[in-house]
Amino acid sequence: MQKKLAAYDDFISSTEELHHLLSVRPVSPLARRTEESVQLENAVHRACLVLLVAHFEGFAKAALSEYVDEVCAVRPPVRKLPPEFLELFTRDRIQEIASLPPGSDRVNRTRRLFTAYSDLWDEGRTIDPQIISAKILARKMTSLKPDVLRESFSLIGVEDVIAQATLSLSGAGMSVRVDAKLEEIVNKRNLIAHGDYSVKPTSTDLEEYIEFFMAVGDAFSACVGRAIDSVCTLRSF
Repeated sequence: MQKKLAAYDDFISSTEELHHLLSVRPVSPLARRTEESVQLENAVHRACLVLLVAHFEGFAKAALSEYVDEVCAVRPPVRKLPPEFLELFTRDRIQEIASLPPGSDRVNRTRRLFTAYSDLWDEGRTIDPQIISAKILARKMTSLKPDVLRESFSLIGVEDVIAQATLSLSGAGMSVRVDAKLEEIVNKRNLIAHGDYSVKPTSTDLEEYIEFFMAVGDAFSACVGRAIDSVCTLRSF
């Protein structure tokens, strides 16, 4: 049985905070609901949705970072890593150098680029942890938009993480299109963040969203775990 990512365990722990918030009722269920209590409940639910999306976005970034951490620990041969993954770090440094004004600093950095980063394209070498960065990879995950997630996870060799998650949820008895559901939840979160008070998720909505993100996180964790195993054959749990 494949071990879950540490990032996934952290995400599950973070949902406990949301359950605590949802369990807090401003008044007794038997008491008359005042306008103030309704507003308080709405505020709690809106805050929960914003937190939930933030926690899941953090999980997605952490999952990508965990891939890099494992690669750095095991140092597999360069030939086992996805070319898009290797290109990312070279491109990031090229863009950094290109933004510099002409002069000796740019020349020296260009020289060092070809000296250090050429190892990324030598299939006979093992990966050098000093020239790859979890932060650079995680920066590619700028939002929870399906296309952004697909592109970000494809860099570590995961083919269409959204389609794989949809298939995983279907196998677990959850008939839902992950891309559509993500768009729905993230759009609501964005409206709340921009001060739209018409968005008022209920506690039932939020429980459904938490369950959805837990299932999608489980699927993402499995995808990243397989990607790690495919390049880190010496890795053991």
